[in-house]
Amino acid sequence: MNRNRKLLFAIALVAVGGVLVATYDFVALMLHIPLFCPFAGKGCDIVQDSPYAVVFGIPLSFLGILGFTSYVLFSWLAARSDARRFRYLLALAAFCAIQLTGMAYFSYIELTVIRAVCSICVFSAALHLTLATLIISALRRNSAEPRAA
Repeated sequence: MNRNRKLLFAIALVAVGGVLVATYDFVALMLHIPLFCPFAGKGCDIVQDSPYAVVFGIPLSFLGILGFTSYVLFSWLAARSDARRFRYLLALAAFCAIQLTGMAYFSYIELTVIRAVCSICVFSAALHLTLATLIISALRRNSAEPRAA
């Protein structure tokens, strides 16, 4: 397995972790179960119960499931297609930039408006930063690989 495929596998693996975290958050929301929030007390429940945890009637945790699943899908497509790999990597980078912008905005809302910190949200943001690093590495590696004539 070449280095770029290893990076794509790592992207998929981190994204699967994100799917699991977002799924836990979503299931807890739907079943009205208090969230396990290891470093912030009841911060996760406070954030989840705020009106900012829903966008156009859709819980952010469900959008997280869709978003992390998209990372898995695009990394799988990039790993399978040498010819279109760069395009899939660019799609991953653009999607990641949008996700990071949303995470930054929501983190700002958590701290300034809701005045609570959610450990799950912080972990999700860390996963997005990890994904950004891996995607940039894969893009750089892909750009450095020699092209077939």
